[in-house]
Amino acid sequence: MIRRIKAYKNYYSDFMASLSDAERLKIQRALLLFTNNERIPVHFIKYIRDGVYEFRVTYLSNEFRIFFCYDGDDLVILFNGIRKKTQKLKNSDIEKAIKLKKEYYESKEG
Repeated sequence: MIRRIKAYKNYYSDFMASLSDAERLKIQRALLLFTNNERIPVHFIKYIRDGVYEFRVTYLSNEFRIFFCYDGDDLVILFNGIRKKTQKLKNSDIEKAIKLKKEYYESKEG
């Protein structure tokens, strides 16, 4: 199965631009799991709420989270990303991802 990945607006690219080359490469390689595998190992993905998931990537001692949703069977929409610094996700990061998901679907309908 080949799944398509799409970034919504510039949030994902802005996040990636803030990272080092090695961090970007690690995230890009991990995202290949979405495109090439029907089942993605559970330690990479966690359901947050309201149809929003987080994609988890660890590089050295850094934890990265990229928020996304599915659109149909094969399209993954990437939203904002964060460098996780605490044990718990900030509610503001989750709310931003939910808002972006809502915006995305509203723009599709319009």
